[in-house]
Amino acid sequence: MFAEASQYARNVDLVMLLIVGTAVVLLLGVTGAMIYFVVKYNRRKNPIASQIEGNKALEIVWVIVPVALALGMFYFGYVTFKQSRYVPPGAMEIKVEAKMWVWKFTYPNGKVTDTLFIPSNKPIKFTITSIDVNHSFYIPAFRIKEDAVAGRTNYMVVNAKETGVFEIACAEYCGMNHSLMYSKVYVVPEKEFALWYDGRATDDFLKLYLANHSNKYREFASSNYAILFAKGCIQCHSLDGSQSIAPSFTSLNRGQARVKSQGKDTLVVIDKDYLRRSIMYPELELVDGFDKVKMPQQLNKVNDEELEQIVEFLYNKFAKQN
Repeated sequence: MFAEASQYARNVDLVMLLIVGTAVVLLLGVTGAMIYFVVKYNRRKNPIASQIEGNKALEIVWVIVPVALALGMFYFGYVTFKQSRYVPPGAMEIKVEAKMWVWKFTYPNGKVTDTLFIPSNKPIKFTITSIDVNHSFYIPAFRIKEDAVAGRTNYMVVNAKETGVFEIACAEYCGMNHSLMYSKVYVVPEKEFALWYDGRATDDFLKLYLANHSNKYREFASSNYAILFAKGCIQCHSLDGSQSIAPSFTSLNRGQARVKSQGKDTLVVIDKDYLRRSIMYPELELVDGFDKVKMPQQLNKVNDEELEQIVEFLYNKFAKQN
């Protein structure tokens, strides 16, 4: 079972246990009654069927009890559901934009990420939309899910009680790479979130939480790699050659890349200029085998200093090894 990252998640689980428990009791009761009647009224004991008169008290009970159970389950389910729709005063609003096959999160100060960061013990209102097909924004640890529909803005509210790292998934089949449309939500203490939000402690923040919670990339949680996590690069590009929806960074050591440019297949040299073009204008040169997956433009997400930091690191760490 997924972790319970909020009080809402606990309430959802309690409602689920109530419904399942009620269903199990009814199943046992109905099955037990069936077995009892089969034994009591079988042909050998009752060769001549006898007429059984009605029982008004029993009929009233078996109408009232199921109705009461159904209304009770509906009531607790509705009360819990309302918690995800109520927007408390002072809630932080984060815009969630879905696109095949990535998530984009925009914060009130204009900060944009592919990975979600939220403070603990603070209500968050997610306004959710899509720029292409239907998606569904799903955080299992919070037991919440809301559709992302083009031309329409939906919302949901969370208040995370537990710090940690939790999965974000798309729960609506949205095309070829739907199964890879994953991201992470990092729930951190409000004070540390404020430092990250203001851009004052990005490296230390990422080093701490990636080292503690990302086993696969524990060894990469250094300040050099931190910017790749901060900008969401590793959501699509792997660091170890494993298959993903975009080329692994280890493929940069080949020296050349076969790409599709202006509809034509061509070979390009993997140098720093190529890396800059690939980051800022990814649609100009699509790597062979990955031309169906469009990387979002980074023009408004990466400044000049960050761009040069990423280019220098990728070139020296991967491309220069050819």
